[in-house]
Parts: sequence; C-alpha cells; structure tokens
Amino acid sequence: MKIIYNGKEKEFKNGEKAIEIARELNAPKDIIVAEINGRLIDLSAEIKEDGEIKFFTFKDKTGKKVFWHSSAHILATAVKRLYPDAVLGIGPAIDEGFYYDIYNLKVGDNDLEKIEKEMENVVKEKLKFERKDISKEEAVELLKNNKFKLEIIEGVNGNLSIYRNGEFYDLCRGPHIPSTEYLGAVKLLKVSGAYWKGDNKREVMTRIYGISFPSKKDLEEYLKLIEERKEHDHKKIGKELELFEFSDLSPGSPFFTTKGTIIYNELLKFAKELDKKYDYTEIITPIIAKIDLWKISGHFDKYKENMFRVTPFESDEEYGLKPMNCPFSALLFKSKTRSYRDLPMRLSDYGFLHRYELEGTLDGLLRTRLMEQNDSHVYVTEEQIESEIIRMFNILDDTYKPFNFKPIMVLATRPEKRIGEEALWDKAEGILKGALDKKGYKYEIKEGDGAFYGPKIDIYVLDFSGRVEDAYAVSTIQLDFNLAVRFDAKYIGKDNKEHFPIVIHRSIMGTIGRFMGIILENLKGELPVWLAPVQVKVLTITERNNEYAEGIIKKLKDNNIREESDIENGTLDYKIRKAQLEKIPFIIVIGDKEEEKKTIAVRNRKGKTRYNVDIDEFIKNLLNDINNKLEYEEK
Repeated sequence: MKIIYNGKEKEFKNGEKAIEIARELNAPKDIIVAEINGRLIDLSAEIKEDGEIKFFTFKDKTGKKVFWHSSAHILATAVKRLYPDAVLGIGPAIDEGFYYDIYNLKVGDNDLEKIEKEMENVVKEKLKFERKDISKEEAVELLKNNKFKLEIIEGVNGNLSIYRNGEFYDLCRGPHIPSTEYLGAVKLLKVSGAYWKGDNKREVMTRIYGISFPSKKDLEEYLKLIEERKEHDHKKIGKELELFEFSDLSPGSPFFTTKGTIIYNELLKFAKELDKKYDYTEIITPIIAKIDLWKISGHFDKYKENMFRVTPFESDEEYGLKPMNCPFSALLFKSKTRSYRDLPMRLSDYGFLHRYELEGTLDGLLRTRLMEQNDSHVYVTEEQIESEIIRMFNILDDTYKPFNFKPIMVLATRPEKRIGEEALWDKAEGILKGALDKKGYKYEIKEGDGAFYGPKIDIYVLDFSGRVEDAYAVSTIQLDFNLAVRFDAKYIGKDNKEHFPIVIHRSIMGTIGRFMGIILENLKGELPVWLAPVQVKVLTITERNNEYAEGIIKKLKDNNIREESDIENGTLDYKIRKAQLEKIPFIIVIGDKEEEKKTIAVRNRKGKTRYNVDIDEFIKNLLNDINNKLEYEEK
C-alpha cells in the first residue's frame, strides 16, 4: 500500500492503522485525527487504500472541530450519568467550542459546575472512542427510545455508525479523538433554550454550551480572552455610549440613536466619497419585488428560507423583500441597449436589505435582519476583469487605511457544481491570482470554495486579539458568469454581436452597521476624531467662565466641529470623568487662567493635557485630523 505524506511516498502493509503510520512517518506527537484522500478518519482506523495522508492537531481548524465534537460526546456522557431520563438531541462542534441539545433536562447555569466535575471523571477514566458501523435497522432498534435520533435515522440512506466510550454510545459519523483523556481542560459556559432543528413549532431543548482544550493553560488563556472580549463587545459599548438599541418587536433591526446615526452616516459618506473617487455611479432601487423576480434570479429556489415574503392585505400577489441588490442592477442594465463602449459599468446600490436570520444567530450589529451594504455591481468584458479587480483593491486599501486594518485575503476557486466553461474558470481564477500578486497581497487559496457562478475573493480583518481564527469577515469580491444570463442582459460588442457581460459583485465595508460594530470592538469605542459623534467637549471650572466658554463653543460650531458642553455647576473632576467615559477625543477646559490669557487647555483621551493653546490653532489642527481621517489623534 503506497502512502504519500508531505509529498513523499512510502510503502505500508495493507490495513495498517493511521496511528501506526503516523509514528513511522514521524508525524507530530499531538495529532488527534487523520485524513486519507480527503476523508477524515479516526487514528485507530485501518487504512486499506493507496493515497495521500494528512494529520491534524488541535492547532488546526479541522483538529479543533474534531476535538470539540468529541467534547460534546463527553458532555452527553456526563449528563446521562447525572440525569438518566434526559433525551439527547444533537451535539455539534461550533466555531468556538461545542454544545449539546438535550430534551427533558431542567438545569441552569448553577448546575454547570456539577456537570463539569462529572465530565472530568469521564476524562480520568481514559475511555476509548470506538466506532461501529451498523445498519439502519440496528440503529432503529438501538435508539428506539429516542425520538430525536429516530428522526435523524429516518433521513439517512444506507448504513450508519455509532461511537461508544464506556457505557455511553451515540449516533455519529465521527471521527473522534482516540480517548477521553485527550481532554486536558473543559469549561461549561452557559445554558440556553433552543427549538429542535431551529423550528419554533417543535420541542424546546436545553442547550449546554462549552469549550475545551488539551491543557489547563490553554483554557486559562481563553478565559482571559473572554474577559477582554466582554470589554470590547460592541453591544456593551453601544449601550454605554448610547449609540443603538434593539427591540423584541423588530428582532435583528437596529435602532440608531442620534449619536449612532452620526457614526453610521460618516461611514456611509466615506464609502460614497470613495465610490465617486473611483468612478462608480450610484443607483437607487426598490426594496421589494414580485416573487417572479426572485425566481428569475434564483433566490427563490436557493435562498427563500432567508427571505421575507410580503402579501398585500387586499391582494393575493406575492412579493419578497430584497435580500440582495444584484437582480435590480441587472434590470437597470438591460433597460436599454448597451454597447461595449458602456463597459465597464460600475453601479453602486446602498439599498436596505432584509434577510431572515434565525433569532439565535443574531448578534448586535454584526448579524442583523436589516442591513445596508456598500454594494456595487460592475458589468465588464473578460478583458476588463483584471483592471477592475485592481481598482477594487485600491478602494479596499483606502477604506481600511483609516482603521489600520490589514486585509487577510482568501481566494475561493471552482466548486464541484458550477456553471460556465472550464476555459472561462481557468482564465478568471488566473486573473484573480494575478491581481492579488500584482498588489503584493499574501493570500490563502481555498480549493472548491467558490460560488457556483464564479470564483471569489473573501477579505477578513483581525480583531483586537490579533488571532487569525477570530478574524472578521468584512469584504468580498465575486465574479459572476450567471447573473446577466439569467436576466438576458446583453451588450453589443465590437463585432456587432450580442454578448453577456461578466458581473463583479463588490462589497468593501460589507454592511455599514457590521463595519461600525467591528470598528467599535477593535477600538474599544475610542473612535478616531473624524468618526466620533462628539469630537470636543467644553468644560468650565466655574460659572464665571461661561461667557468666554460660549465664545469658544461658537467658534467650534462655526467650523462644523461636533461639540458638547458642560458649563453648569459641578466639580471639574466629575465633568472630566464623565467626558472620559463618553470616550470623547478632546476635552477643552476653561478656567480663570485660560480666560485671562484668551487660550484653552486641551486634554486628550490618553489623559495628556496641553495648556496655553490658541483656539484657532487647535481648530486648524483638528480640522486637518478630521479631513485626513487620521487613525488616532496625535496631540
């Protein structure tokens, strides 16, 4: 049997276990799962085919997923020991940790410590994860008392498998870590309710969330990170700074306050300025359309579960709120005869979108049902793709620069199911790679992860922690060979024949609200002065300084500087502390000395105070900071 590892081939006897092959190949000692020819397998699995083998540790995304899924099994083992009448649902790994949905289990956060201790007992027992393939009939007999597992079995064609550790067994595809002893540390995080399969007409399950690691040190570092995340959480910051609210009467739809609206509009203005700089033209399209449109675009078939259906009170006609802008740009493109001379046609659409995200997935501004994208669709010939992609990269750089965001590029190539000729895919992928190389970007290639209608580039930015695995998905650039064809949107080429343009979908900020949430988290609410809803706060030491202060306030207003003032009675320390909590970039303090010298004292967010500052000079420097969108105030 020939096995390839890291590009080198070696002979093994047929039926050798993955763990034995790993030892002979000097694979890392902390591996937890293997992959043969793209198929994940247990380390205890016997390999009976030639092929390429890979091994994964907890440091790998694949390794984490397996580790956390196994942890869910250990959680279920502990729960069944403590609560024998509990009925298990599903227990998947998630982006960070795991959960298990369990029926007939009445526990709260106060019970988590007890369950944790029982999980630790399971770990100490060093129970092996043992796989057994079984028939559908055997699975039904084995799990006949669990209606949830029976429902899963019903939806599966062919044989199934179970995994056993000790007395516990569960229906599962696997793979798993070799034994429970691999779990070095675990922390159960919270208990919540969840509908079975996310259906609000089904049973309410008890969902227990947890996180686990190979060592206690890893867990301690994670818990420290969690505390830091709480301080950076945009929902907490938004509440404290009075920027936005949410209501149960309109789930997932943010209500921006006056201050929040200032930030939102500044970002919107910034995006539109860049569109103008790079020769995009703005269009405005409806937020609602007949179902017929969504059938043409393909959204009705592929996306309707995420759409809002609308029916007038006095009509049976069906409409859908738009979840995406692209079909409307196609309608505008085909509204008149187009020539190759009209291309590239760069259309920006800032229309509001509605997507029906499940309530359990909503996350402040980061995941909403109502959103506004800085969305664009560029209609191009094949020859124009590269220059337009480069143009988009330039917009991206200009957008990220004020926030010191460094893009993490991921190129997603052709999936197994796709449309379009292979030659066009070859050319398109080559162009995207070439554009990335020309700009000097480092990038990862995700084979097979593109859309069915074309390859794409997804762009991420790091969060405050600097951990790549926690990076935010922000921007996307997607080639589309399909949209114009669906809408029969053509142009007349140089050959005087009709051709379908290629469409490039482009969203740089993603949604304006999400981008705002990312900025709030990364900067912990300390916005650059150009973006701050209040740029300067004027404080007086005593009421006798009020008249001079009012003159200063007028000068700030006359220069369109967003200001607030606190010139009422109160101690200066209290006023400064209040302004600091509001994270206002600059505090102007006025007392007798300032009034006598006709100057001001200026304190920045870092607590540094400058005295004897000329107000006109201060305004000049401040306007420079604002107009140049400096990342941080330097003074």
